[in-house]
Amino acid sequence: MSARKVLDTAADEGLPIMVFVGNPGMIQIHSGPVKNIAVMDPWINVLDDGFNLHLRGDRIASAWVVRKPTEDGIVTSLELFDAAGETIAILFGERKPGKPELNAWRVMLERLTREPAPCAA
Repeated sequence: MSARKVLDTAADEGLPIMVFVGNPGMIQIHSGPVKNIAVMDPWINVLDDGFNLHLRGDRIASAWVVRKPTEDGIVTSLELFDAAGETIAILFGERKPGKPELNAWRVMLERLTREPAPCAA
């Protein structure tokens, strides 16, 4: 599962990330490292001081690595969608406007796309 792999790797490597989760009325953004990843099927949880994420892994129907051109160079995201094609969450390497993407983030997502089998949610 790509979402779990990305969260686990970010935690193991101390790689700061950005997580965008929203609905039609709001968006929540976390920026920074994640540390405590706990899987309690079907939930993938981030249980950190100051940031909790509870992601239903069984509701992720597709996951896409997306490369977007910006004024600061390419920005790479992992985008998670449900069966209806609605966005569940979008993950980026932590960055600020005017700063390029973290190379470690790009390398981590490149590893996902090099796997011989299609990327599973």
